[in-house]
Amino acid sequence: MKKSFFLPFFLLAGLLPLHSQAPAFSQFYANPNTLNPAYVSTVRGLDVAFGYRKQWGQVQDGFTTKSASLALRTCRAPLAFGFYANDISESFFGYRWQEAGLLLSTFWAAPKDKFSVHGGLQAGLGQHRVDYARLLFSGQLDPLFGVQGSPSPLFLTDGSSLQTFDVAAGLMVCGNIEWSAGDFPASLGVAVHHLGGSRDVSFLGLDSRQARYWVLHSSLTTPIGSGRDEAPLYLNWLARLELESSLRRSATGLIAQYDVAHLGLIYQWNRNPVVAGNTHALTVVTGLHFKIGSKLACSLQYAFDGALSGLGQDATGGAHELILQFSFPEACVFGGKSPKGRTDCFHFIGKGYKPFLN
Repeated sequence: MKKSFFLPFFLLAGLLPLHSQAPAFSQFYANPNTLNPAYVSTVRGLDVAFGYRKQWGQVQDGFTTKSASLALRTCRAPLAFGFYANDISESFFGYRWQEAGLLLSTFWAAPKDKFSVHGGLQAGLGQHRVDYARLLFSGQLDPLFGVQGSPSPLFLTDGSSLQTFDVAAGLMVCGNIEWSAGDFPASLGVAVHHLGGSRDVSFLGLDSRQARYWVLHSSLTTPIGSGRDEAPLYLNWLARLELESSLRRSATGLIAQYDVAHLGLIYQWNRNPVVAGNTHALTVVTGLHFKIGSKLACSLQYAFDGALSGLGQDATGGAHELILQFSFPEACVFGGKSPKGRTDCFHFIGKGYKPFLN
């Protein structure tokens, strides 16, 4: 009990109002619709993903993040739409952030499908709540090393829920980098959350907006041994940079994928205005990809975050993360396929390849 009370108080005890942001998974590549709404139009048919994250389990009850998303292609047009729902909670402080909304995305494909450009929009309704009568963190408690989220006030001090409307937009390009050694699939994108509509929409009409939340991301895949008859080994280089007010967070990593399995490491770096120094963490990621029948592909992916600085692993318990995906490649809506086939975006066709943001 002593440690449980002392750590939150020492870190951030009630200095500034609490603020929340979109859920940030260490496996940001595993559910790209939560990373950038432009990814909705990269689906081949119907994709459904569920995410669960338990963070700081040894400090009070810790934070629990739940996420679900769906993306579905149209049959004849370069258009896709989706749905998402997020829930972040922490029971000791009565902290709760919930949001659900719609996604819409389109794309343009270059001749011979060498690359494609995707754009997307996201709009959602949510509610935010925290119990100010209890000890309060300043900003969203990060699973590894302290505060996440800018210190702009977007909660009511009486503990009631505050209704919000949030808008986001994203742009992404994916394609092949052709070199003498072969083809290297790559992607580059940017998304911005908390646009014009991201404010209180309750009857109180509070003049309080959330700070812009920028996400930049990129990926590059290197096939190893692609000249062999069997599936090659794919090395996936991934990077993400998040910017919100005075906060900075980045992640970079390498994931090796062979046939139905992958294993990798992601290094995370964080800077915020409360913790005096920069903080770091190392994430181990792994996953299995398999098929059920001829029309359903599935993947089960797990990650564990271990703190390298700040409070450390023993004090926080780190973070556990699980993501489950289902894909129906042949599914589409609004008419069957045309005689010429549907308009499609760039997809890297590599033997045994499982996409990681590209």
